[in-house]
Amino acid sequence: MNLPLPTPLSYGSRRAALRQLAAAGLTVAGGASLAAAENPAPPLPPPPAAGAPGEDVTFYVVADPQIHLDKWGAAGTEQTLRTLNELPGQPFPLGGAVGEPRAVLVAGDLVDVIDDPRHWEHYAKCFDPNGAALLRYRAFEGIGNHDLSTAPGEGFSAVQQAVIERHRRLKGPEVIHWDAQHYHYSWDWGPLHLVMLNLFPGNAARPVYDRAAPWNNPQRSLDFLRQDLSERVGTSGRPVILVWHYGLRGWGLEKWWTPADLANLRAVLAPYQISLIIHGHEHAFAHYEWEGYPVFMCPSPQLDRPAGHPEVPSTPKGFLVVRLRGDQLQLAHHAADGWRETWARPVDRRGR
Repeated sequence: MNLPLPTPLSYGSRRAALRQLAAAGLTVAGGASLAAAENPAPPLPPPPAAGAPGEDVTFYVVADPQIHLDKWGAAGTEQTLRTLNELPGQPFPLGGAVGEPRAVLVAGDLVDVIDDPRHWEHYAKCFDPNGAALLRYRAFEGIGNHDLSTAPGEGFSAVQQAVIERHRRLKGPEVIHWDAQHYHYSWDWGPLHLVMLNLFPGNAARPVYDRAAPWNNPQRSLDFLRQDLSERVGTSGRPVILVWHYGLRGWGLEKWWTPADLANLRAVLAPYQISLIIHGHEHAFAHYEWEGYPVFMCPSPQLDRPAGHPEVPSTPKGFLVVRLRGDQLQLAHHAADGWRETWARPVDRRGR
């Protein structure tokens, strides 16, 4: 399908971006694929610190809006976005009030199918990289498996291309560090370093169960992660938050990852201190650990109506709120009926 693409904006050079970098906090990844992990490069010295060490940070997370107007409608997603718009200033379950978010992260599966442009057009009315949509906050978007084309040899789908062009017009105070395709990216919020890795951290297309799936291509996100953490975190010990689509447990793990993928990821993360991993994919909330790292699965924003019943509206479901307050990283799950699970862990804002 042919989607209308925004006019791209130019960005400063990588070197200029590096000069504006910031650091502080905990530690995270750096490593390589299996071959590189055997002889890892020594970590770079920590980048110069930037941002006020005492600066608090709030952001929201949604996953899997997966817009399909005919099958499910979007009433539940739209109501969730209205709730997000009204959230700042309301009591936070771990104390104080919910802050204005720096942005809302969207962890993949923006639409359900890519061959009907109506679904993307409706998604774009709900989310916008600069907050010019039903959601009044900026959307930092990632790609999920439903956003890909399964046609042999097609490359980037129309949805992927549209998201890349939306990336090019993202405005804000952050220095965004892009890969060569404007696809994977990282940025700093106060002492936090965040990395959006789209599908999953890997370097090659992976089978789905035992079937070849060349479309299931992570676009060398593992290489991006390794280089980004080496250059922008180094030995600073700052806190890092990673975001992608596929899960690291259950069928989300069994269907979409190979043992080599997991070994590669383990090697990349080993030299660093990962404060939080966030993903979507299963449309439900979950909190678990993988290799000792705290992992949160973000729920979908709506509970879908039964397929084939357009008279039944979908209803709101949930999202996450993440907050760095003082020396504590906090997360709260908000469901349709209000706050549910909460989590907190101490962080060292200034690193080691």
